[in-house]
Amino acid sequence: MTASKATSEISSDGDENYSAARESVDQDVSYEVQDSSTNGKFSRHKAQNSIHSQESDSTIKSSHSSLGRRSSHRKSSGNVNALVQDAIQRRTSLKGPPINEADLNEVSLDSDVTSTPSAAGGRRRRMTVSNRDAPSGMRQVPLPTPPKDIINGLNVLPHESEDTLSSESGHQQANQGHETITRPARSQTIGSNYDLLLARLEVQNNEITSDPKREEYEEQQIEEIRGSFERVYNEAVSKGEEEDIDWEFWSTVISDFNTVAKTHPKELSKNIQQGIPPALRGMIWQLFSKSKDPELEEQYMRLLKEDSVYEKAILRDLPRTFPKHDYFETDGPGQQALFNVVKAYSLYDTDVGYCQGLAFIVGPLLLNMPEEEAFCVLVRLMKHYNLRGNFTPQMEAINQRLYQFEGLLKEHIPHLHRHLEAQGIRASMYATQWFMTLFAYKVPFNLVYRIYDIVLAEGTEALFRFSLALMERNQATILSLDFDGLLHFLKNELMDTYKEDSRGFVRDAYGIKITPKKLDRLAKQYSSEAARASGEAEVLDTLRKQNKQLKDSVKRLENSVNQLNTEHITVANRLIESKLEMARLNDENDALHQQSNELKRALDTLPAEVEARVKEEMEILCTKNAALVERNSALEEQLSYMESMIIDIKMKFAESENERDTLRRKLGDMKRLMGA
Repeated sequence: MTASKATSEISSDGDENYSAARESVDQDVSYEVQDSSTNGKFSRHKAQNSIHSQESDSTIKSSHSSLGRRSSHRKSSGNVNALVQDAIQRRTSLKGPPINEADLNEVSLDSDVTSTPSAAGGRRRRMTVSNRDAPSGMRQVPLPTPPKDIINGLNVLPHESEDTLSSESGHQQANQGHETITRPARSQTIGSNYDLLLARLEVQNNEITSDPKREEYEEQQIEEIRGSFERVYNEAVSKGEEEDIDWEFWSTVISDFNTVAKTHPKELSKNIQQGIPPALRGMIWQLFSKSKDPELEEQYMRLLKEDSVYEKAILRDLPRTFPKHDYFETDGPGQQALFNVVKAYSLYDTDVGYCQGLAFIVGPLLLNMPEEEAFCVLVRLMKHYNLRGNFTPQMEAINQRLYQFEGLLKEHIPHLHRHLEAQGIRASMYATQWFMTLFAYKVPFNLVYRIYDIVLAEGTEALFRFSLALMERNQATILSLDFDGLLHFLKNELMDTYKEDSRGFVRDAYGIKITPKKLDRLAKQYSSEAARASGEAEVLDTLRKQNKQLKDSVKRLENSVNQLNTEHITVANRLIESKLEMARLNDENDALHQQSNELKRALDTLPAEVEARVKEEMEILCTKNAALVERNSALEEQLSYMESMIIDIKMKFAESENERDTLRRKLGDMKRLMGA
């Protein structure tokens, strides 16, 4: 049956059952099954797991106690085709006697919550699309709604009857430390609190209806999961471990998840609460999230070849992400896979980029599936489970969730809420990491897997159940602490009470009734208050800006006044200096006037004196000039005499030279003669 046919069948045959299922929140559902080889009775037996945390919390071992032998038909099944046919026959037959409630009470809630070696090996094999691999007997057959007259308590908690949950006195004791708190018992039984599951299914169906490509991908995903389911089953048969898992139920879920969820939400919720089998966990997570997207896987492979600006930050944070788990040890395959997925997402969603909390979300996925499939689930969680809003710059989603959490805490545990308020403790101080990392930041993996089982089936709204369960379980300790001790306890020790009790963690969480309507109401209140706060913030911001402008204006005016005062002082000093200078100049002017008068008087007598002095000096000059003329004449005569003497001397010198030449010639002649 294709997804479109399943949708049409759900809309026609399943609408009435779906509406009835939503209304009967506290009603138990059971139905008769017929097994020809066991006289018509089908019994379930207790499966109990013990989980041992090692010192480093790096290796989680799971030991399974053997289940009681099922029918001879189950023992002889050699392949999953016959198994699925048997499952469909059991689920659709209503002719046998009712199921024994005593047998159903043997069902254990604490199914294995860790990855077994076989599961770890299986998760590394990539699922491939192959009609040959898919079991031929896995048809999507809608399960019928059982008659009310055979409802016999299928939804009673394993090992505990509904009476045990409510208790005879209507109260239960929660012992924490040295204090005992009495609180009303929870009336919810396992499987009866499934409003979030139905709401999540409705959202996913609307998405598929609006996107035809998603319908095609869903069909492809179912085929791949069928092939993987068959391989896991064959491996379990070969190892003799096939009785550890309710193969009939999970094969029916894989064959037609939508029909099972709509017509039998209580049983589906019950099995999810018991824990998805580790060998099937990866494929069931993908089925719940509808993450199969071949195009996205191809894009992931391309993104691995690109460089991201966040690579250094990612590499810096990797050693701090699950440092005590062997798979994520330094330079191990887990760290490389974690780096690949987180880096690819930083390239895929550039608005978000990288935040350290992303690695904590990816880690549990990588422990249950290959990295390309983990990337697809991460994208679905971010986009369709609204985790993306936790990592955007405004963090609008995480702020809304913290507001909803405080509202739920006030409603469910008012005295605890009052104590936290009195101590000044806000949810943002301790609960932010719960919602950003799906509790993976501090919680052991055996609890993280159980949280992921439920979150992927019901949506992130299920986190509120676990948050309130933690607060309620630890309320005695919380009420006894003041601010410093309280903040330390909430951040570091709150989880210790459930560390080895995953069964109790899930049971207590499902004892808290949270409906989509209640969450929507709180979300609307948050939006209203956020809008009002935003408006007030805008007004306050405007007033702050105006105040700042006025302060700046006052500061400028003060600076101007100071400048004017400085200039005034300078001008006053200059005025004083000018007056002093004027007085000095007046004195100087008087002195100059007196000097001028004296000069005028001197000028009046000066011409006659000057004329007499000039005449006297002219006479002296004439006398000196005459003497100089005489002396000049004498010197000229001496010069003429000297010139004549020089001429005579030159002539005599020339004559002497001629004589010397004559004598030299004669001497030479004589030397020649003597030599001859």
